[in-house]
Order: sequence, then structure tokens, then C-alpha cells
Amino acid sequence: MLWTVFAQREPELARLGERLLDENHGYTFLSTVAADGSPRIHPIAPILGAGGLCVAITHRSPKLADLRREPRIALHSTVVPPDDEEFAVRGVVREVEGDRARTAAVAGARSGAHLSEAMVLFEVDLREVGWARWSQGQPARRRWHATEERAER
Repeated sequence: MLWTVFAQREPELARLGERLLDENHGYTFLSTVAADGSPRIHPIAPILGAGGLCVAITHRSPKLADLRREPRIALHSTVVPPDDEEFAVRGVVREVEGDRARTAAVAGARSGAHLSEAMVLFEVDLREVGWARWSQGQPARRRWHATEERAER
């Protein structure tokens, strides 16, 4: 499910994610799968725009080859005290091609994202979203799964 649809169906959880995935909160970590099958972690600044949740990757980055070979990803926000709030996404990425589609995808992005020719843009198809806040060693959690959404239809 695209972020725009998710935000309509789960507005409170989406607002939490928008705040915690914002670059002002800190970097978000992108997990990809390397060619040998091992996990690889990369700090990134995801883009939340009119087209949904996207990640922009430079042509020289090893994560570009990872994503083109294996599109499954995980994103995790930086955890910042004192609330120790965290937000995580699991999904599958799809490359956004063409100048018009790329411009539309990042339109209205909070970070004022500008895509150079050196960047490849990927849109995230959400499979699972989770939020947690830790207080005195105990988490308060909210989760959403795309499989639950399909079961309700």
C-alpha cells in the first residue's frame, strides 16, 4: 500500500511516522540485502511527498544495486531520548522513472527535497508499519500490517 492511502486509513499512525521520519528528527536507517544475502544498513533522509514515501539513492551507492536486485527494505527512525520514540516500516520499493513522475513523487515534500540527475528515486509500497514509545522500560506500541488490510476487504 502506498503511503498516501495508508495515511488516509491510519491518519494518527501516519502523523507519528511523518514526524519521526522527518530529517529534522535525525537520519532514518535503510536496511537492504547485499548480494551475498547479508543485511546492509544505510543512513538516509526519506522523502514524504505528494507521491508518498520515497527514498533517493545516488548512482554510486552500493544500496542502489541492492535495491535493484532485492526490493525488500526496512526503514527505522532515529530513537531520540527522552521519549525513546521509534517508527519502522517494512516494504518493497519500486523505481520511479521519468522526469514527470519523479517531480510528482516529491512534490510537497517537507524537506524541500530536490532530486539531481545523480539520484535514483524509489517509492515504498508499505507492508508493515510500527511505532513505539518506551517509558520506564515498557513500550507502548501500535502496529499496522498490509495483510490485515487485505483481510478486511
